[in-house]
Amino acid sequence: MAYSINKGLWSKTDAVWHILLCAVALMLMGLVFPVSAQEAATPKDAAGQPVDKRLEKFTYKVKIEAPLKISSLLQDNLSISKWQHSAEMNDRQLRRMYRAAPAEVRELMETEGYYGPEVETQLLGERGDRTVVISVKPGKPVKVTDVSITFEGDVVGTKPKRNFPGEEGLKKGWKMPVGTVFRMEDWETAKLALFKELSRTRYPRATIKHTQAVVDPETHSASLEVVMDSGREVRFGETVIIGLRRYSEQVIHGLHPPKKGSVYDENRLQRFQSRLLDSGYFNGADVVADLETGADEIPVIVKVHENYQKHASVGIGYSTDTRERATLTYENFNFIRQDWHLKSSVVVQDREQTAKADVYLPENEDGFRDSFGVAYDRSDFRGLDTRTVGLNVRRAWGNPRFEQYVMLEYLNEHDRIEGSKDERPEALPVTYGLIKRHLDNRFAPTEGYQVEAQVGGAVEGMLTDESFIRGYLKGRYYHRVGQRGDIIIRGELGAVLSDDKKGVPSTVMFRAGGDQSVRGYSYDSLGIRRGEAVVGGRYLAVGSLEYQHYFWDAWGLAFFVDAGNVADKWADMDYAVGYGVGVRWKSPAGPIGVDLAYGEKTGNFHLHFSFGLTF
Repeated sequence: MAYSINKGLWSKTDAVWHILLCAVALMLMGLVFPVSAQEAATPKDAAGQPVDKRLEKFTYKVKIEAPLKISSLLQDNLSISKWQHSAEMNDRQLRRMYRAAPAEVRELMETEGYYGPEVETQLLGERGDRTVVISVKPGKPVKVTDVSITFEGDVVGTKPKRNFPGEEGLKKGWKMPVGTVFRMEDWETAKLALFKELSRTRYPRATIKHTQAVVDPETHSASLEVVMDSGREVRFGETVIIGLRRYSEQVIHGLHPPKKGSVYDENRLQRFQSRLLDSGYFNGADVVADLETGADEIPVIVKVHENYQKHASVGIGYSTDTRERATLTYENFNFIRQDWHLKSSVVVQDREQTAKADVYLPENEDGFRDSFGVAYDRSDFRGLDTRTVGLNVRRAWGNPRFEQYVMLEYLNEHDRIEGSKDERPEALPVTYGLIKRHLDNRFAPTEGYQVEAQVGGAVEGMLTDESFIRGYLKGRYYHRVGQRGDIIIRGELGAVLSDDKKGVPSTVMFRAGGDQSVRGYSYDSLGIRRGEAVVGGRYLAVGSLEYQHYFWDAWGLAFFVDAGNVADKWADMDYAVGYGVGVRWKSPAGPIGVDLAYGEKTGNFHLHFSFGLTF
């Protein structure tokens, strides 16, 4: 194809054909030479592969030269440190944060009480190998040299009273006294603690009127001033109940709501709410004092959500003491159309079968919790076949920390031992008991103790075949060792005094061995030999020492040694020793333990399984 030139200019047709030919030529060049000029200029890595600068990660190091506590504070909180590994970082951002670092360091140091630190910074290296060096000399910390605490309102001039320290006691309890380092966090904590101590009892409308901290960096001193207004003293008024349908108000009043006219106490409201939930009548409860009324005597609002009136459940289980177990339970919180709580159960185990029913009356306004019940128990352990029918009436009082009770029982027993004449003893014992608990956690304790003591007896001729006096004591002590260790000391002592052992029900006597007694021996295998059977003895002594160490938060190992036995005379006590190792798991439902124990007296190993805290 030829092109013609007319008067020095291309025709429109020629221009179009020329553009098309150039486009085709460029396409052919792209096929022959696939690497463009721009691609040729792209940097390559060591393997000759192109590197996209947009994907290069900007990196740098931060080195802090300061005492360990200060170094950790700065490493965790400085912007230049926190953004170190961000994909958004670049050289411009780094320089901006580098310039701001000294002021940021000084602000952070002030929170720890250092108001005149020497701060030096350096930016070393080139792009891709940058290092930021921050050197800090804290200097002297600022310390509290003066504290002024002033109260206004009804609290002025008050003396210590029950659950309230009084004006001077509040001042003495100040958490940031003269001589302490002035840290901002401690300053805020101290003010909040004083306010809570003032407002939780008697003065719930207290306010923080004024606070001020004056710091002098030159003298390294801080002067503190706090002014609090307690307002007027507040007392509890009427109890207003919302949500009752099935049960009478006596159920709630029997659980001791705050008395009208008693001084406001936040802890009392919380304890009352806990009692409502623990009673079983309610699955929801909210107890508040209506402070919005502005009055000096305020109503207590109790909102409850009633539990189901009737409950039934079926369960299966296994115990290394009593083997397989099936359980049927039934509860009724409105038994015979009264606010009485019926608890009944049937337990069928390999070696023991039990059926019982107990009726609990609502706690009365004097604090007494009355109950009565009936039980049938059939057991066959170590050659002794025992069938017992029991009736009981019980009165208890107190709280979970210290509970007392008095119980009257009737026991009618039928004992069978192969080769011996059957025995049918009966007794009507009266027992007084107390339970004392002082634990950091009632369900999984690591510190504290709990003790139960009983003393009782029966008199011959009053539905009793043989007079006797019975005493029993058991306890546990928990002690924390370091961050992950626990020591548990456990003990039991018991004695039955009578002229003749015959005629005293075997359920009153003692036997030992098993998960909660002497490990390494079978359940109730330690007792008095009578032919091929093992029967109860007059005296009991058991002791245990255990160390638990948790390698993880929930899993640990236990090492233990147990000793104990039963005898009819103290002089005949021959202690059986067992020791071993176990695994512990703090499950959501409670502590679980599996122990492998060796019994020295028998030369046998026994596996023991326990769930929860048994006491």
